[in-house]
Amino acid sequence: MFEFVTEGVILTLLGFMGIIGNVISLIILSKPEMRSSVNCGLQGLAFFDTIVLISSVTMLGLHKLGYKMAILYRYTFEVFPFVVMVAYPVGLIAQTGSVWTTVGVTVERYVAVCHPLKARFLCTYRRARIFNLLIVIFAVCYNIPRFWEINVTEVMDPVSNGSVYMAKPSEFRMNKLYYKVYYIWLYLFVMYFIPFLALAVLNIFIWRAVQHANKDRQLLTRREEKEIGLAMMLICVVSIFFVCNILALLINILELFDLFVPALVRVSNLLVTFNSSINFVIYCIFGQKFKKMFLHMFCGFRRTKNQSFTSTLQVTHTETVRSGGSPKVKSLTPNGALQSSSL
Repeated sequence: MFEFVTEGVILTLLGFMGIIGNVISLIILSKPEMRSSVNCGLQGLAFFDTIVLISSVTMLGLHKLGYKMAILYRYTFEVFPFVVMVAYPVGLIAQTGSVWTTVGVTVERYVAVCHPLKARFLCTYRRARIFNLLIVIFAVCYNIPRFWEINVTEVMDPVSNGSVYMAKPSEFRMNKLYYKVYYIWLYLFVMYFIPFLALAVLNIFIWRAVQHANKDRQLLTRREEKEIGLAMMLICVVSIFFVCNILALLINILELFDLFVPALVRVSNLLVTFNSSINFVIYCIFGQKFKKMFLHMFCGFRRTKNQSFTSTLQVTHTETVRSGGSPKVKSLTPNGALQSSSL
């Protein structure tokens, strides 16, 4: 029942809501007036998170619901084994892309806050698109072996006295050398140790820069205040990322000692799904410009005469967002140069 409620009911509902939120985010962030380097990264993050959620719902949510819901019985025992052969590797590709896109956005925030003079030349829309492409290539190449980890076998169902299909680990996946080197150790380093360390170190530098700037707040320009607000929001985003993925790290470490705790796995899958679903809510809470565009495009709210949407997302004043911030956004000035804008 715990498995049915967590991975079946809650995960499925959360996944569908997250997919809708990420699709809306992609539509808003892809508008011409939202074009910027960081929004390009956020588009990549929304795309990867959408694929993660689709894989999560098809592999876990609908599959678990099928054990107790007659309407999904055929999906669980006839369709799912063939779906998982694709959803499993594609989901891991998307998860890899999501993790490293988060690292990429953090690197941009670090450059913007700690090395502002270099940000104008390093944080450009063209570089962001190249970075997104490199992440896609890396995620695909790294996860290619996943396509050979699952086989589908036909077995007899004693209840229906008919044939059903089951997805099982392949001989390739069961190879001890492959399991220890690639499945365990390489996965830990690529998905957890390296990105976690990078995020922790970079956000420490960002936090120290923010604290130093807050001491002289009366001397800050409006642009610098926006940068501080964006940095604080990113720290909030990364904090949620850590909370939602730390249990998955613990589970993978336990696998080194052949320990498996089903309840922890269920909760971990739910947290990872939550992490891929929450960004839209964060943008709506802290991104004034994002929220106004959402209300205008999807809720029928009219723009006021002074509302132009020429900049990108806009955060509230940093005094009111000490507990959160948002990734930095850049917008094109009339002369074509990239200029910092607010989320």
